[in-house]
Amino acid sequence: MASTKNKPLEGKDKKFRGIVANRPWSLCVGAGISVGLVPTWQDLTRRVLNEAFGTGYDNDGFDALSRNMRWSLDALLQGAANYLFLQGQPRDAFSGLLEKHIYNDFLKVADSSNVKEAVIEALNNPRLLKKDQVYSLCDFFMANYGSSTLVSLAQRTSIAKGNGKAPQSIINFNADTLLSTVLDLFLIKNHFESTRKFEHPKAEYKKTLRGMDSGNVYVTPIFHCHGAISPQSIKSCAVKYKDARENLVFSENDYLEIAGNVSTWAQSLFLFQAQCSRLLIIGHSMSDSNIRKWLAWSHENSMKDIVQLTNSSEITPRHIWIAIEPSDKNQKLIQEVSLLHIGVRICWIPCWGDIGEVLDNLLAL
Repeated sequence: MASTKNKPLEGKDKKFRGIVANRPWSLCVGAGISVGLVPTWQDLTRRVLNEAFGTGYDNDGFDALSRNMRWSLDALLQGAANYLFLQGQPRDAFSGLLEKHIYNDFLKVADSSNVKEAVIEALNNPRLLKKDQVYSLCDFFMANYGSSTLVSLAQRTSIAKGNGKAPQSIINFNADTLLSTVLDLFLIKNHFESTRKFEHPKAEYKKTLRGMDSGNVYVTPIFHCHGAISPQSIKSCAVKYKDARENLVFSENDYLEIAGNVSTWAQSLFLFQAQCSRLLIIGHSMSDSNIRKWLAWSHENSMKDIVQLTNSSEITPRHIWIAIEPSDKNQKLIQEVSLLHIGVRICWIPCWGDIGEVLDNLLAL
């Protein structure tokens, strides 16, 4: 049986230039890409718990609660959902609470910049916007979040599409619709500046919320495999929800359902992309047990195929996880070797402010 080599990457090292785009690849993103725009999962849990139970935990108080209980965040969110139901709230009250606290800070910033209504429309469908709104929102995102991982990703994936280096899919585990929104805004603006005609270009990336959503070979799907939620807009009020809030994966029940079901859409599409492409993983902590399990299955199958076709005794992990390089050398080694059995090698970067430069290098943009 072949073994898996520990071959970490340095994200800025030119010897790794183009290493991702030299074969079919998929972008796999988690909550970390939205840091600075929406709350972290821990802070979101604190806010939802406070409103559901009428408590007033600050950050330190919530940290103490979490340590004392030793429960996962999804278990605490399940408690909030259970309590709302016990209080006679409708089933969708919990998703409404998630919507409020996911976007609350972000919409306050948009409101202070006088673009709140346009932002809400964009989070539902950027193609309903007029030219001046598109330009205003592009300026808004660059002025307020230009150095964020999310905006850097949107910029690079739009460039990659034009250079023939686009991912074959984007697997998005986030509930927010910010990445697809910003990406589409940049593409619409770029199309106008190249043609001098404001007409929405053919979609190059498509927000895909369910397995039955249609697409074509020319469009890169953005799979929201844990559901998605958008603030409700005036223009879309004729349809109750134009997102996939009913498929959100936040509470313990949601995770248990995925763990106990061998044929979920999320699992099926993830395994397919992991087998047929290299995953570039950004914004994940790599602590999600379901993702680790799916990667382990994929790696085991890949190992069998490689052994059958070659005489290799050592195999380089196929997938790449971008992470901040720790100062503790022991931690660094522990992190590297603890991912080998799931077929992941680490790409170390100094800080998230370097993500744009690192993506330019890995994709040879």
